Amino acid sequence: MLTGEELRLSRGPALEAVLASAAIPAVLPPVAWEGRAVMDGGVANNTPISHAVALGARTVYVLPTGHACALEQPPASALGMALHALTLLAQSRLIADVESHRDLARLVVMPPPCPLAIQPIDFAHAEELVERSLADARTFLDGGGAERPPIRMRVHSHLQPHARKKRPAGAT
Repeated sequence: MLTGEELRLSRGPALEAVLASAAIPAVLPPVAWEGRAVMDGGVANNTPISHAVALGARTVYVLPTGHACALEQPPASALGMALHALTLLAQSRLIADVESHRDLARLVVMPPPCPLAIQPIDFAHAEELVERSLADARTFLDGGGAERPPIRMRVHSHLQPHARKKRPAGAT
């Protein structure tokens, strides 16, 4: 938690490892692990393809969560904006990891929910997202998706350019 260093929890008590993995910053408290405070590994490496490859995996199934690529407005709250920013960071890291590991293992990258207009702070749509992701995964796998090279993902938006509001100079 203090250093941002990646830590692979491959030994020790399973309960604490699961709790640490779920310890989302600002939502759940960190967990004590061997004298260190640890939190959700997604902060350092949300989809640890590198760990699977380092451990000798020849095939890695990647289940990306995607990002809210169809929002019409930025999140209104500070927490909502922070979570949205984290999903964009995680998506960017995933894209880089898929590209850097695509020749080291067979990567099966499942399609993320897209377009997605649900903010990461909105948990009211969990059941809908699980059902949608399951249907998309079945379609992908039944259509031979696991046999094709991983898709070239990118961070993107579904808003039409003319629908985007003018932003002040220097805004991102």
